[in-house]
Amino acid sequence: MRWTKALTVGAAASLGFVAACGAPNPSADTKPGETGGGKLEAATSNMMPDAKGPAPEVSGAKKGGILTVPYESTPANFDPSDQYYTDTIAILGVTHRTLTSYSFRDGRSVLVPDLATDLGKVSDDGLTWTFTLKDGIKYEDGTPVTAKDVVFAIKRSFDPDLASNGPTYQRDFFKGGKDYKGPYQGDKNWNGVEATDDKTVVIHLEKRFESLSFFASYPQFSPIPEAKDTKKDYTLHPLATGPYKFDKYTPGSELTLVRNDQWDPNTDPARNNYLDGYDFKFGVDAVKVQQAILASNGVDATSMNWDPIDSSLIDQIEGPKKDQFVEGPSSCVYAVNMVTSKIPMEVRKAIAVAYPFDGIRKAGGQTTHSFTPGTTFIPPQIPGWLDYKGIDGFDGTGDGDPAKAKQMLADAGFGPGKEFQLIYYYTNDDMSAQKVNQVRKQKLEEAGFKIKDMGVPGKDRRKLYADPKSEQNFLQSPTGWCFDWPAADSIFPPMVTSVSMASGSTNWGNLQDAKVDAEVARIQKLPVEQAAPEWGKFDKWLFENYLPAIPYQYDKGNYVFGTKVKNVLNDPNHGMPVMTQMWIDQ
Repeated sequence: MRWTKALTVGAAASLGFVAACGAPNPSADTKPGETGGGKLEAATSNMMPDAKGPAPEVSGAKKGGILTVPYESTPANFDPSDQYYTDTIAILGVTHRTLTSYSFRDGRSVLVPDLATDLGKVSDDGLTWTFTLKDGIKYEDGTPVTAKDVVFAIKRSFDPDLASNGPTYQRDFFKGGKDYKGPYQGDKNWNGVEATDDKTVVIHLEKRFESLSFFASYPQFSPIPEAKDTKKDYTLHPLATGPYKFDKYTPGSELTLVRNDQWDPNTDPARNNYLDGYDFKFGVDAVKVQQAILASNGVDATSMNWDPIDSSLIDQIEGPKKDQFVEGPSSCVYAVNMVTSKIPMEVRKAIAVAYPFDGIRKAGGQTTHSFTPGTTFIPPQIPGWLDYKGIDGFDGTGDGDPAKAKQMLADAGFGPGKEFQLIYYYTNDDMSAQKVNQVRKQKLEEAGFKIKDMGVPGKDRRKLYADPKSEQNFLQSPTGWCFDWPAADSIFPPMVTSVSMASGSTNWGNLQDAKVDAEVARIQKLPVEQAAPEWGKFDKWLFENYLPAIPYQYDKGNYVFGTKVKNVLNDPNHGMPVMTQMWIDQ
């Protein structure tokens, strides 16, 4: 999943990221190589198909209070069809219910039925899935949710204008999905998804999709009544089915949520509603916010920030303020993305040799509380992970070797008077991002590159760097990836195959390569236990033969919170907090 909790603070704001659904990760203290590669745990170990509402109560929790959540990134929109970023999915997770959802129980995150009565029933040939909706589920306006609404929402996720940033599994797996363009522009007779009655959703597949129950937890599976779809304006107030609903939304600035009195907790096994509401503030200075929250005066005592902790605050969160900080494993990998059609392979290798990873981390205020150096596209906790080192024994650390990179460029035909130009966007209204860009630009210029760095406001950058038609050839979205569920089939198909590019989105390297597509398709057909080690081999093969991006860091979730905020837990599926189990001690 694209990860937008965005590597925030500095390195984050300058690199941008995205998130996903996954399985419980190893301890944050686990080092690469200590776990992951040998375990082939079945996905069913992360499922609870018989879970019923209401969700388990949190011991000692009290009701009331508003949780303020200021953070550095700025969501492009809140249209459920268009979501694939960790922050927006976390926020919509409290306002919108989906066919399935994740519930945090006994220290682990498990998949449970949400709108549906179970996790889906599949036909013997694996090509037809059926979900039956629960009784009594309503929208915030009191109207009932129907299977037709779920089907319309799924169809809407194919629309190239309304859902260009969303996931592409439906295009890849759903029958006729590759050519379908949604309910407004697409074939009116398309029936890859259909409602056979008010309670039954049927999905027809081109090929088996063993992970469909996990995919059904995405916002694209939250119902939208066709009669109330305002298309581009739907983002301003998408109809809620969860415990909270939109109150006021100022795009680029703030979103407030209040209780939804039409939500029935007895039907919901995943969510509690201890808070009276949420106040999300976007595009803030994360360091100043973290400082204020640790001081906990006034509203800061009931606030939480989920940006990576700044290095200037380590003494506090390791000392007197340690009870106001939580870190935990995430499903995400950071990578330097390069457009393969615009940057030759030998130049991409030179970038890997020249890139100042440690300098960027220092400039952005990153600490080992928020990352572990890495070298692979698959994070270590995924079954089949293969440990390997990249170019020249690269291990995700160091400050680059400009002299060697300059020689590599010369060998590739680039030098004085014929410098290779790197073109990218960076955030110019954030001090940390500016510092990061200064370090990056200086080191790459020392290596012989010509730099065209295009500074844009943070509120605009996500849209701009995710445009495959842009002139950029470097640092495009996604600059990181979070697995969508605990298997590599939620990493490589959306990240390196032609499907995402065909939908108007981007992937690592903007790859559209027949060999890559064929290898991914081959592995997808294998049983889970056979596919896992093949994905590990594919990871290394992709790096060595295509290098569409440079993986260099495994993410950790970081949360700084005020003294009155209680029960802050890390959700290892997203590297985000468990939103509906927090409460405020007033």
